[in-house]
Amino acid sequence: MVGVLFSMLYLIFSIGLWSWELRFWFMMFYSFIIVKYFNIDLGGMIEFIFFLDKISSVLLILSFWTSGLMMLASYNCVKSSNNKSSLFSLCVLVLCFVIFLFFLVENFFLFYFFFEISLIPTLFLILGWGYQPERLQAGMYMMLYTVSASLPLLLCLVFISVNMFTYSMNEVKLMSFFSLNWLWFLGLFFAFLVKLPMYMFHLWLPKAHVEAPISGSMILASVLLKLGGYGIMRFLSIFSFFFNYKFLMLMIIICLWGGFLTSLVCVGQSDMKSLIAYSSVGHMGIMLGGMISGFMVGWDGALLMMVCHGLCSSGLFCLGNLIYEKINSRSMYLLGGMINFNPIMSLMMFLFCIGNMGAPPFINLMSEVMLYISMYMYSTMLIFFVLVMVFMGGLYNLLFYVTVNHGEIMSFMKVIYMNKSNEILLIMLHMMPLVLLMLNLGFVSKI
Repeated sequence: MVGVLFSMLYLIFSIGLWSWELRFWFMMFYSFIIVKYFNIDLGGMIEFIFFLDKISSVLLILSFWTSGLMMLASYNCVKSSNNKSSLFSLCVLVLCFVIFLFFLVENFFLFYFFFEISLIPTLFLILGWGYQPERLQAGMYMMLYTVSASLPLLLCLVFISVNMFTYSMNEVKLMSFFSLNWLWFLGLFFAFLVKLPMYMFHLWLPKAHVEAPISGSMILASVLLKLGGYGIMRFLSIFSFFFNYKFLMLMIIICLWGGFLTSLVCVGQSDMKSLIAYSSVGHMGIMLGGMISGFMVGWDGALLMMVCHGLCSSGLFCLGNLIYEKINSRSMYLLGGMINFNPIMSLMMFLFCIGNMGAPPFINLMSEVMLYISMYMYSTMLIFFVLVMVFMGGLYNLLFYVTVNHGEIMSFMKVIYMNKSNEILLIMLHMMPLVLLMLNLGFVSKI
C-alpha cells in the first residue's frame, strides 16, 4: 500500500513529455496488481495507518480501473486536441489519490477530510473541461449540497471521538457499547445520503453530470457516488443504532418511491446524459434500501450493486459521449437508425442497456435479485414497489435503446459510421469485468 502511495506522489509531481502516458499506465497496471486483495482475510489488514478489508479492497480496484478508463475516454477531447492534457491527467491522478486514501484510512478525521477534499479535483474537472457556461452553476450546486450536508457529520464525529478518547474506527467498533437514536443516525448519515444521492437530495447530480466532461461523468457515476455507500456501510458496521422500526421502513419506502419517480423522469428524458444520471439515482436508492434492511443478502447485494453500477453507468456515459463527439448533440430526438450503419456500436449499446436493467449474462442481475430478496424479507408489502421498479427499469432502458438505434435515419447521422479501435477497447474494458465477475461470486459471500 505504501509503495502505491509513493508511486502516486512521484507521478503527481513529475511533469514531462510522457506524463499522460505514465499516469494512464500506472493506473491500469496497479488495478491488476490490487486484484490480489480480493483474497484478503475477513478481519482485514492493518498497514501503518491504513486499514484494508473486503469492502474497501473491491472499491479500491474499481476506482483505479475507472480512473485509467477516464483517461482513455478523454483521449480525443483532451489529448488529441491538446486541451491542457498534462493538467487534466494531474487532476485525474490527484482525484484517484484522494479516493485511494479515503478507502484506506481508519482515522475518523482523515476519513472526513478525504471525503470532503475529493470534491475539489471533481470541481476542477467540471469547471475546466465542461461543455457549457452552466457548468459554474452545476459546480456551485454540487459544492453547496455536499459541503453543507457534511457539517452534521463533522460535529457528530468530534463528539464521539472526544467522548471515547480515540479517533480510530476499529477501537470505537470494539468500544461502542451504547446505542444511538435516530437523530444520531441522521447526523452521521446525512452527508452520505446526499453524496449517494438519496431521492430528495439528488438535484445536484443530474446538473453536475450534464455539465461535466466525459471523465467527470465517469468518475462521478462509478466512484464518487460509492463514497456515500462505503461511508454508510462502514458506519453501520461500527455503530449500533436503536430506533423505531417505522423510521427504517419510511427510509426504505422513500428510496423505492424515489427510484420509481426518477424512472418516470428517465422515460420522459430527451438528453442522453440526463437519462443515465437519473437512472443512477434509482439504482442507488435500491442499493440503500437493501443495505439498511439489515439482512446479509442485502449487504452483499449492495456491495455488488456498487461495483456493477459503477462499470455499467460509466460504460453508458462513454457510449453517449462517443455519439456526442460525432454529431455534437446529446438530444435523442436527433438520433435514429444507428443499427443500420453501425451495428457494432448498436450491439454494445444493447448490452449495456440490458446490463443497466439487470438482465443476464451480467452481474447486475445477481445484485438486483439479492437486493429485492432482502427487501421482500424485510416486509412483504415492499414487493409491489420492487415489481414496479423492475418494470420501469426495463421500460426506460428499452426506450433509450430503441430511440437511438431504430427508426428513420437522419442524414447527418452517417458520421457515426466509423469506429476507432480505442473506442471499441474502451467499451470492452467496461463490459468484460461485468461478465467475468459472474464466474466468481464467492468473493461477495465472504463479506
